[in-house]
Amino acid sequence: MKKYIFILVVLCALVLIPIAKSCTREQPQDNPETTVTPATQIVSPTNNEQYTVGDEIVVDIRINKPEEVDLLELFFDDELIQTDLPKENQKITIPTIDARVGKLEVKLVYFGTDGKNHIDTRSVVLFSDVEPVNKKLKVINKYPHDPKSYTQGLEFYKGNLFESTGQYGTSYVAETDLKSGLIKRQVDLDPNYFGEGMTIINDTIYQITYRAGKCQVYDLEFNKINEFTYVGEGWGLTNDGEHIIMSNGSDQVVWRNRHTFEEVRKIHVFDNQSSAVQLNELELINGRLFANIYTDSKIVEVDPETGKVIAYIDCSEIVNEQPIGVDYLNGIAYDSISNTILMTGKLWPTMYQVSFE
Repeated sequence: MKKYIFILVVLCALVLIPIAKSCTREQPQDNPETTVTPATQIVSPTNNEQYTVGDEIVVDIRINKPEEVDLLELFFDDELIQTDLPKENQKITIPTIDARVGKLEVKLVYFGTDGKNHIDTRSVVLFSDVEPVNKKLKVINKYPHDPKSYTQGLEFYKGNLFESTGQYGTSYVAETDLKSGLIKRQVDLDPNYFGEGMTIINDTIYQITYRAGKCQVYDLEFNKINEFTYVGEGWGLTNDGEHIIMSNGSDQVVWRNRHTFEEVRKIHVFDNQSSAVQLNELELINGRLFANIYTDSKIVEVDPETGKVIAYIDCSEIVNEQPIGVDYLNGIAYDSISNTILMTGKLWPTMYQVSFE
C-alpha cells in the first residue's frame, strides 16, 4: 500500500512542477529601468498629514533633474506662495495662522523644458485653533406647523415665511402663515424630484433637489423662470445677498453664482478635533453661518470665512418634545426685521421661536 502511495505522490509532483514553472514565468518582473524619476517632487508633508491653525507646514522639495525645469512655483490652498523658486533642494515654511480649516492642498508646479506643466500635490488636514463653546436653545414662543410638511428649507423674506419640503411626490415650495401654520399658496415640485433647501434673493426663489442635480428657480408668484444643473447631492440653502450658499451632506459648504449656479468658493467645516459632517439646512444670522446636523439634536455655528466651528447649540429641549413618528430637526429661518429666529423639523407639529445662549 505504501508503495502505491509513493508512486501517486511522485506522479502528482511531476504534473505540478511544470505548472508551477509556467505560473512563475507569467509573474511580471520588476524592471528598475522602467521607473521614472520626476524632475521635482514634494518629499514632505505626506498625504493627509494633520496640523492645527497656527502650525507651520514645512514643505521639503527635492530637485532631481534641474535641467528639465524652467519655472518652479509653490501653491497652498490654491494661493501662490512663491514663484521662480531656485532649482535646488530646499525647504519652504508655510504659515497657517490665517488659513481656512479642512482638507487643503500643497501643490508644487513646474513648467518643464518639454513644454508641459507638471504638478505634485499633497493633501493636508488643518484643524481649528478654536475650541467651540457649548450653547443652549431658549424657547421664546411656539406656533403650529403642518405635521405633513417634510421640512427641508425655511426662510423669511420681506417679513413673510417660506418653506420647502421633501419626499418624492410631496415636495413643494410654499408661503406659510406663521401664526396658524396654514399654507397660503404653494408650487409643487415634479414628483420625480425630492425637494431640498430653498432660499430667496432679489424676489427670486431657488429650490435644490436631493439627487437629481437640479435647482428650480421661481419668481415670487411661483412661476418657474429657470433651472440650473449641478453635480452631487443638494441639501441646504441660504444666501448672503449676493451668492447662494449650499450644503451637500458632507463637511463642505459651497458659495455659488446666483446667475449661473457655478461654484465661486467653498469651505470645509472643522472644529479643533474633527470635521462637522452631514451639514443640512443653512441660515446666515448676523454674519455667522448656522447649520442643522442631520440626525443630530444640535446645530453648528460656523465662521463662514474660515470654516471654523464657533459653537455647538444643543436643541434637545425641542427635539424631546416631539411625538413618536416625526423625523429629524431641520429648518432655521431668521428675520432681520424683527430679529426673530424660527426652528422646526421634518413632520413636526410645532414651529419654535428661539434664541441661542
